[in-house]
Amino acid sequence: MKRTILFSLLLSLLFVACSEKVLDVKNENRYDGSTFFTNATSFTEASTAMYTPLLYQGMYSREFYFIFDLLGNDAEKNFPLQGSLLQFPIYTHNSNSGELNYLFNSCYKMVFRTNFVIDALSKWNPTAQSDIDVKKSITGQAQFLRSLAYFWLVTCYGDVPLKEKLSDHYIIESSRTPAAQIWASLETTLTAAITNLPLSYADGDYGRVTKGAAVGLLGKVYLYEKKYTEAATQFALLAAAPYDYALATDVDDMFVNDVKTKETLFAVMNGPWEGWGVGNAYYMFGGQETWGGKCTVSDRAQEYGFMDWYNVLVSNALVDAFTYPNESGVSYTDPRAAKTFYAASGTKGGDGTFCDHCPAGILQYGDFQKEGQKAWRKYEYYENVKSYGEPESPINGQVIRYADVLLMRAEALIETNQVASALPLINQVRARGGAFQYTTLGDQANARTILRRERQLELAGEQTRFFDLVRWGTLVTTINAEKQAALGIQPVKDYHVLLPIPQSERDANPTLNAQVKNNWN
Repeated sequence: MKRTILFSLLLSLLFVACSEKVLDVKNENRYDGSTFFTNATSFTEASTAMYTPLLYQGMYSREFYFIFDLLGNDAEKNFPLQGSLLQFPIYTHNSNSGELNYLFNSCYKMVFRTNFVIDALSKWNPTAQSDIDVKKSITGQAQFLRSLAYFWLVTCYGDVPLKEKLSDHYIIESSRTPAAQIWASLETTLTAAITNLPLSYADGDYGRVTKGAAVGLLGKVYLYEKKYTEAATQFALLAAAPYDYALATDVDDMFVNDVKTKETLFAVMNGPWEGWGVGNAYYMFGGQETWGGKCTVSDRAQEYGFMDWYNVLVSNALVDAFTYPNESGVSYTDPRAAKTFYAASGTKGGDGTFCDHCPAGILQYGDFQKEGQKAWRKYEYYENVKSYGEPESPINGQVIRYADVLLMRAEALIETNQVASALPLINQVRARGGAFQYTTLGDQANARTILRRERQLELAGEQTRFFDLVRWGTLVTTINAEKQAALGIQPVKDYHVLLPIPQSERDANPTLNAQVKNNWN
């Protein structure tokens, strides 16, 4: 009897234990996408996470400037440079180059995060106007950042998988999307972003995407598509109300002193080094999501700095470009050289002194470097300190600035044969740098030559030249001529206008292999 009662009790407990109602208990302490993202605070936190891939490996904390300064021949290797970075100045990079793998992956990380936030926002239906404004703004920020990632992907890799919604990321073997379709998507997405974004933010949110940044990027998209009329229209918007963009009085405000100026449309935000209790100064070597902590410094000043790691020099081709004939045919050295590089005794127009504002006094660059070597001044702090000691630069990475906009607008006008209208735009940029003013640009061909030189000089070291040479169709001939003069080699082939899809991606997604359209196999 007792055994029967005991068995019945055990059987009852078993049935109770197996009851779905008993097992289906909601964990009040567990969050997922549907329970966490329910208010403006949580969405603002999520929006911040959309920006962090800009400081991931392959991006602005380190590799991005190496890749494109070396490929564009703004920079040349110095003897400390090591590893696969040595491939880029001689164009031996390939599908196993780690830096290109990082770039590809970080772009898609930004695409995923923006699509995740857009998807979560679509399920949030706020009623308060302040919350409605937050939803609209974050949507626009996500649209811009996704577009920026795809701008880099399509210009660097050509046809790549287009993921426009969150569910697209769960399709592992995604086929490549034709580049034309990606460009069309960028036009649509950025047009929507312009509508959603505010003109500005409170000081605490400085660095977030604004309406003007989206207008600038859309104009750049049109320019790269050779839709010059549409590009000129977009860029012209930024010269009038409600926008108030203007050239900084001195480029040092952006590239040395790290001052907030009206010239910046969009920049990658770098913060000052706050000490080892906050984060690891070397996070850019892979600690972004693990051991790096809350650190957002840039490594560029340390890597390029002649009193620090000194991994690269300013290329001879760039140095020489600052000397060109004036309108009378007389050799002229552009004063912007002194804002771009250091040179012993000020040769070639470079800055011959550093530490101009150091407590110990001014130093001569030539006392510390081999004769003839030209070192980067732009993006360096050497006017204020003799040496860094740690990779701790807070100088923001300029992505789009107003000088670039003025020159892109001038280019669009030249390409539509409105040369006279381009003249004041080019002169505006030159006047800020102290260069002589052109009285005429000549015919369209001559204007094009002047414009292209202006972009090389004004935007030196800003990772633009490689992209410019590719879209102008002059990468192979230009870089080969410069490398022939410097090294006696002509390493650039036609297929180098694209970067190779990383081999690891092609191994994981075999459909990418079947669609290879260049000679990277």
